[in-house]
Amino acid sequence: MQILKTISKNYSKILLAFIFIIALTLRWWYLPQGAVSFAYDQARDAFTVQEILHGHLKILGPSVSGVPGLFHGVLYYYVIAPAYLLGRGDPIAVAYFLSFVSSLGVFTVYFLTKLLTKSKTPALIAATIFAFSFEASQYANLMTNASLGVWFIPIIYIGLFLWINKSSKWAPIITGLAFGFSVQSEVALAYQIVPITLWLFIYRDRIKRKEIIAFVLSFIVAVSSMLLAEVKFGFTGARGILYLLTSKDGIVQAKELGDFLTTFLNQSGKTFAYTIFPQNLVFGGLLGFAITIFSLSKKTFWSRFLCSCIFAYVVALPFGGWNMRHILVGIAPEVAALAGIFIWKYLGKYKILATGFLLIILFSNLINIMKENKNGQTIFPLQLDLTLHNEIKVVDYTYQKSGSAPFSISTLTSPLFVNTTWSYLYSWYGTKKYGYLPYWVGRDQIGQLGDNLMFAPSNIAKHFFIIEPTYGILELWVKYAKGDQDAMSTLVNQKNFGELVVETRITKNVSQK
Repeated sequence: MQILKTISKNYSKILLAFIFIIALTLRWWYLPQGAVSFAYDQARDAFTVQEILHGHLKILGPSVSGVPGLFHGVLYYYVIAPAYLLGRGDPIAVAYFLSFVSSLGVFTVYFLTKLLTKSKTPALIAATIFAFSFEASQYANLMTNASLGVWFIPIIYIGLFLWINKSSKWAPIITGLAFGFSVQSEVALAYQIVPITLWLFIYRDRIKRKEIIAFVLSFIVAVSSMLLAEVKFGFTGARGILYLLTSKDGIVQAKELGDFLTTFLNQSGKTFAYTIFPQNLVFGGLLGFAITIFSLSKKTFWSRFLCSCIFAYVVALPFGGWNMRHILVGIAPEVAALAGIFIWKYLGKYKILATGFLLIILFSNLINIMKENKNGQTIFPLQLDLTLHNEIKVVDYTYQKSGSAPFSISTLTSPLFVNTTWSYLYSWYGTKKYGYLPYWVGRDQIGQLGDNLMFAPSNIAKHFFIIEPTYGILELWVKYAKGDQDAMSTLVNQKNFGELVVETRITKNVSQK
């Protein structure tokens, strides 16, 4: 009897733990198969972490694509460093760790929703939606700095809610640290200062000067490595921000008001759909907007509070937000909270309808997870099929076809002429399994991470040309690369691994001897 009373008293904790296990299971399900996207950015980060583990500490994070001089924070490198250390360089170990961290978001979604509603039921519904969220599952295994935003963004709003409601003396510090770590994870998330400032202004009568100071100091502590990097490297980041604010980017200059509205609708629609109904982006987006508009029409605090987060990114769109792929990272938890509260508050009286609506959301996400996650992070990378699953097969294939004899490789990559990805794969996996590295034929890699392959001597006959998916590579360069290979080697056969192509070749100057 006592056991039953204990279970009844702690049912929400037991359910929440079960939801967490579900989230972790869904995120780990395809990892043993190597279903992780691993391209240049991931290889670059892996090499950088190896340098940190060998004592070469870093204060500069990954560069921001398309913005000269602007860099993300270095936090991500130090977060994944223990996983690379324990995994002995295996990227899958990092994916497992990041998935675990992402799954902890179940608890932040639960806590945020409970704060907004003062009820466990909508909090459990929201946590369940987040656990099944297709977008959250994709970000969970995405080995990039932005993925940490899924964890930090909800904490900003937990801290902000506690602050404006005077519920905790630590709230300004929580908000400042979470905001700072979000910016460390993805520079574009600096736009979250807008809703933070908005809510502090609305509740300015409750806000004390010392709390503002605590918030600012906490934020400075969180981004201190970025500030140090600015000083050390001549304020390149400040110039990068100026570049964005002055709209010097060619793509930004070419955009018009109609483009702005289209981008807003498409990006917001996808964000709603990837958590509410990913089976159909149009229907899922419309459903998300319908839930938002209906909830806002009721003039509820929780809907305004959550929407201030969900749509805050709009302020960044005119200044280059078009090009920032992860500008909406960390919004899935708020979408889950919005949908969870909507089901509880407006459909709760109709148990069958509420249950059916929730099951549609869950099964739609589950179907997409089972369909897409086995192929890696399909909603993010430009080079589909560039996953560890396929890449390891390529490495094994080249060693096995060489018959354990020395061989050379050339690669057609994105970025063009940068062999960082394959240098890491051969040095981590190939050397560990086969005991030696291949030789390199191509442009020198001096100054590039992964300059670890020696140029091939003249007596190496067996040669392989590895062609990455050519999306984003001009056809001119593809033809040039293939012509260059034909000039120095003879094609024997070709094998595809998804969209990865490996050509087995014989070097001409050796075969003619």
